[in-house]
Amino acid sequence: MKLGPVARRFMELVGWGLVAGAGFVMLSQALGWNGTRLVATLQSLTPWSVPPLALVAGVAMWQQWKHLALVAAVVGLSVLGMSIPLVFPGTQPPPLADAEGLRVAAVNLLFSNPEVDAVADALEDRNLDVIVFSEFTEEHHDTLTAHRLADDFPYQINRNGLYAGGMAMWSRFPLEENPRLASINRTIDATITGPDVDVRLLGVHPPTPIFDFGGWIRDTKQIGDAVDDIDEPLVVIGDFNAAYWHPLFRDLLSHDLTDAHIANNSGWSMSWPIGDTLPAFVRLDHALTGNGLVSSDVRDFRVPGSDHSGFDVIVKPTADAAG
Repeated sequence: MKLGPVARRFMELVGWGLVAGAGFVMLSQALGWNGTRLVATLQSLTPWSVPPLALVAGVAMWQQWKHLALVAAVVGLSVLGMSIPLVFPGTQPPPLADAEGLRVAAVNLLFSNPEVDAVADALEDRNLDVIVFSEFTEEHHDTLTAHRLADDFPYQINRNGLYAGGMAMWSRFPLEENPRLASINRTIDATITGPDVDVRLLGVHPPTPIFDFGGWIRDTKQIGDAVDDIDEPLVVIGDFNAAYWHPLFRDLLSHDLTDAHIANNSGWSMSWPIGDTLPAFVRLDHALTGNGLVSSDVRDFRVPGSDHSGFDVIVKPTADAAG
């Protein structure tokens, strides 16, 4: 098909626009720049730039726009290069051979969720040891504590909050709360007397960068600072409102933390938004392990009424962590 000069010029300009936008995002990635609300949003879409870049490169080759084809290919390959840790995750140390493990779930309830009874019903069948609830409101507290699920988790820390600000941690094993971080949303820092070793568990929920960009950066960096002061086997779990594609999140991983989904070959899985309109396109919910604790399995599941998928992860100590 032969295009007229106006159509060709328009297509070329559109192609350059797409390449320029993707190139800008990749430059921010290379520089480790957290940017602005808009930049953070675009960074979360980084892997989705590959199909349009491939299309631009193909059309450019067809139309013999050599420079556009070359630049589109270079930007697209840089995205693929950034994805290598998701395709070929590093090897974790082996867990202790006879370790029972601790199964921990992260559940973003959604503060306006009208189906919390159904959430509790679904959680009963998952054989969990610990549940970390985020967006935990007074209404959620009343519903969940009245449900038979609560009988299976005698050790509870419930910190109700308005809208997305609350959090709770329920455990089959004894837990002791440590001083919490001065975060915007509730954070719970607790030590659990687990079946293998004592585990330090941080339930976190930084604000979304769309509504509080400065708070998102401050709270996420504060998590990293807190991790540096912890020596016990560690899990940091919750809705981070951040993806692997955010430099801020990769900075957090640099504190000797391992993402359980990536380590268990599920780095491409998505957790938000869950609903009837848009398909999930980004993973915001994570479990990070450190200090001799490793993940051996991670499973996503549907949370009735929520806009996030939940997940549970089995964590086990290595020989070093077990002493």
